[in-house]
Amino acid sequence: MEKRNQSHPDLFFLYGLLHDSSFDILLFYVFTIIYCMSLFGNVAIILTIFLSSGLHIPLYFFLANLAVLDICCISTTVPKMLHNFVMASFTITFYECAVQLFVFSWVEITELLLFTCMAFDRYIAICKPLHYTIIITHKVCVQVSLDIWLIGALSSAAHTSLTFTLSFCNNREIEHFFCESPPLLRLSCSDTTSNEIFTLVTDLIAGILCFVCIAVSYCFIINSISHIRSAEGKRKAISTCTSHITVVLIYYGTLFIAYIKPHSGFFENQDVILSIIYGIFIPFLNPLIYTFRNRELINALTKLSSKVAK
Repeated sequence: MEKRNQSHPDLFFLYGLLHDSSFDILLFYVFTIIYCMSLFGNVAIILTIFLSSGLHIPLYFFLANLAVLDICCISTTVPKMLHNFVMASFTITFYECAVQLFVFSWVEITELLLFTCMAFDRYIAICKPLHYTIIITHKVCVQVSLDIWLIGALSSAAHTSLTFTLSFCNNREIEHFFCESPPLLRLSCSDTTSNEIFTLVTDLIAGILCFVCIAVSYCFIINSISHIRSAEGKRKAISTCTSHITVVLIYYGTLFIAYIKPHSGFFENQDVILSIIYGIFIPFLNPLIYTFRNRELINALTKLSSKVAK
């Protein structure tokens, strides 16, 4: 590992995943496979939805948005990490760090809002099916998507600018494998009170409010499903919601533990472990979760694969 001159004004030094660099080659191959499979799965979902006319409905429009976000999320952190493994260099420039923080925060906030929109879409589809095509039009879907991407970008821009107006003194070693807000705030020698208040407020608004909206939507959905007499109707309604609930619970559960947990000495690198889960493994798992038991998507993928094979 290179000697870390921490007084360099334009560089940060990433802690990495482990103290022991002897595992770097193994980690390189593991995360290369995960990254490639994640890209393949999410790109396959986007192309299948785009090329299959039967999937041109709001449910899959939002799913395509989620796939794009997952690609952005994992591409923000993994390529730089793989580069560091190969070059045995754990430096990141000031501007690269700012871009990482901006994009990752943008994706994080936008996904929270998108999960809420997807829950509302399922609520209208199951609880008010006769009004679904009137309320959830293609124009509405496009407008909502643009709005949540814009809100995410503006919130992330404010968050990033607040972070990088702080002073970073001689110690520039980030105790993480990428530039995320908590380790950067711990590294600063400025007063971070305003940053912490802003983070708390945005987390409360974007996180808790979105979760409450999702929970309320699913309370109504569960109530409506319980009144469906047809076994096939119940099965279809449950199958369209199960994957979304699973993804939301994993995502929120990990974020909740990451940001609200007390510090524990049981896991020395618990922040890094949690960040790997929600920053790398969730984008990798989402395509698998959404295609599992989804007959429409599986059939469309099969048809598209057979066309490509010919």
